[in-house]
Amino acid sequence: ESEASTTDPSMLAIGVLVAAFAPSPLVVPQRLLHSPSIPSRSRLPHLSEEVPAVDRVFGTLPYILPVLDGFGYGIYVYQNVPGAGEVAGVIAPLVALFQSLPFAGIVLFIGLSLFTRNAGLSRMVRFNIQQALLLDIALIIPGLFSPVTSLLPLELQIIGTNFVFYVCVFTVIYSAWSNAQGELPDQVPVLSEAAMMQIGPY
Repeated sequence: ESEASTTDPSMLAIGVLVAAFAPSPLVVPQRLLHSPSIPSRSRLPHLSEEVPAVDRVFGTLPYILPVLDGFGYGIYVYQNVPGAGEVAGVIAPLVALFQSLPFAGIVLFIGLSLFTRNAGLSRMVRFNIQQALLLDIALIIPGLFSPVTSLLPLELQIIGTNFVFYVCVFTVIYSAWSNAQGELPDQVPVLSEAAMMQIGPY
């Protein structure tokens, strides 16, 4: 005689508890199954389309000041780099004329400083003015130590002078190129960050 199987009440209770606390299947919303669309570069606005040509020009002009003040640091480059002497010969009369004018550098420096907080100018122009002024200050600092540096061996003097000159040249070229492309030249170490802090967030 076969005996009917019965369900153990304790096992039934355990089964109910397991079913109650078992993690439900993960349901992922359909919208998350598709990655968000990222606009292609062709649909992204290019900065050069938004920056007027006049801002690019006036953003580059302030770098004339550090070019004039940093011209003297290239004396060894003009003597040893082919072609540099010819270029320097063309610029030298303009530098001499600028330096012959009393307080020309100070007047130009103060005049440019007044525009850095002018809300009527674009942020790009104000940033470039401030960065050019900071570069000019950086060029003045080595001259303050000339009584000390003149005591160093000539080789070290040449290395230091050339370094300051190349920093000036590369900064001006980079800034001018970025402005021509309609891009903010904000990748100059130290100077760009300081200029950004000076002009503020707007």
